[in-house]
Amino acid sequence: MGQKITIKEVAKQANVSVATVSRVLNGRDRVSKETKETVLKVVKELNYVPNTTAVSMITKQTQMLAVVVPDIENPFYTAVIKGAVSVARQEGYYVFVFSTNDNVKEESIFFESAQGRNVDGVILVGAHKEEAFYKSINKPVVLVDRYIEESGLDGVVINNFRGAYDATTHFIENGHRNIAVIIGPQDFNDGTERYWGYEQALKDHNIEPVNEYYMEGDWTEKHGYESTFELMNGSNPPSAILGANNMICQGAIKALRDLKLEIGKDISLIGFDENDIAEFVEPRVSVVKRPTHEMGVHATEILIQKLSKKESTSTVPKKVTLGCELLKFGSVRNLRNGG
Repeated sequence: MGQKITIKEVAKQANVSVATVSRVLNGRDRVSKETKETVLKVVKELNYVPNTTAVSMITKQTQMLAVVVPDIENPFYTAVIKGAVSVARQEGYYVFVFSTNDNVKEESIFFESAQGRNVDGVILVGAHKEEAFYKSINKPVVLVDRYIEESGLDGVVINNFRGAYDATTHFIENGHRNIAVIIGPQDFNDGTERYWGYEQALKDHNIEPVNEYYMEGDWTEKHGYESTFELMNGSNPPSAILGANNMICQGAIKALRDLKLEIGKDISLIGFDENDIAEFVEPRVSVVKRPTHEMGVHATEILIQKLSKKESTSTVPKKVTLGCELLKFGSVRNLRNGG
């Protein structure tokens, strides 16, 4: 008997919309206590058993969100995912995660697949560099970390420039002038803005950037490891290194260990993003801390607002920029006054 009752009948009996019944059944909190009690009473009286497929056909929503990231092993992306899940659960959405391996072909495959077509919306750390791809996505998407200005999409980023600027300035304030940066590709805002912050800090203190101290590659531990070896075995090794993300910093730490160099004494190091190795080596490595969990939270809140049509009809994309903080520990040697 219960299986034959439809969500439309529940809505009619409770004198509410089908969408309201769906929100109550999915545990979402945008329903008043009185309405919730009324709906649940009708559900019980009619012995209604939800048919999720039928509900999604009526409401045009599956209550599914996707978080699409380049690498699920990177702790930064894990934190973003956790932030997204924490909000989605409160709002009655389920989340599944898809890794593109930072490959544009795999990213395209996701959006063309049944999973990509069936989710209500996507939190995306994109691999594509062309704005045309993002404009072709026919569903709500919020970009995280990597932002394409002309995409027309909402996004959540951090102040990469300020983070790199403050880290480089901290080196300079401690007497360093031979400062290297190990950084990822300059295809997106995350890479370019961090380089600009590094470069501007040098220029503001009358230090000319040196080509041999600029190590561009990918955002991997391997790049951090190999670049550190190259820098320290060069004809003019730097006195300080900025590892421009967590994985690069980890690679640098391992390389310095293998080179038998003591961080904070033989070489100074600052990382971008907190990571386990930086936290537990002695001395602890200074890092630019960014609100990774909060990035996932903000992005999901924006996405769900769009899905619930609470947002205005403005076509101007919303770009949220979060701050970051330099956590100073013992990995930067003070070279002033013979330190």
